[in-house]
Amino acid sequence: MEGSLSESGAVAAPPSDAPLEVVLFRCVTLPPDGAAREAPPTSQPTPPSVREIGVPCAGKLQPEHFLKAFEQGVDLVLVATCGDGRCRYLEGRRRVQRRIDYVKNILDDIGLGGERLALVQPAPDGGEGDLARATAAALAGLQPSPLSKRISQRGG
Repeated sequence: MEGSLSESGAVAAPPSDAPLEVVLFRCVTLPPDGAAREAPPTSQPTPPSVREIGVPCAGKLQPEHFLKAFEQGVDLVLVATCGDGRCRYLEGRRRVQRRIDYVKNILDDIGLGGERLALVQPAPDGGEGDLARATAAALAGLQPSPLSKRISQRGG
């Protein structure tokens, strides 16, 4: 059984013991957060696989970047940005927030769920592990993407 429709009409992925795939787009100006690269503690049976992609400014990300990740079967996409007033490009966080809101609507419309895309922001003091905690919070209760199952069945 590939997946089933929920009451809301969204495709529900079958339960899986495979690790959840996470893509973290991270502004390169953020201070290093080694804990973000490690699997955060979650209620998932297998720790998620976090693939970190550094970008000069998160505000340069386009909807296509997020959608391509989901097309490849990623379960969760996070975007780590500088806080308001700390972006060296002035409005990077605001720009990416508008694009994230737009893509969340698309994900809701197609039944994947907008909760699979989130903006995360480290604390102003740059606390160690902020990104890992945000990842764990975003993963809470998240099921594997129904697209990841279909891609693995197609062989790529």
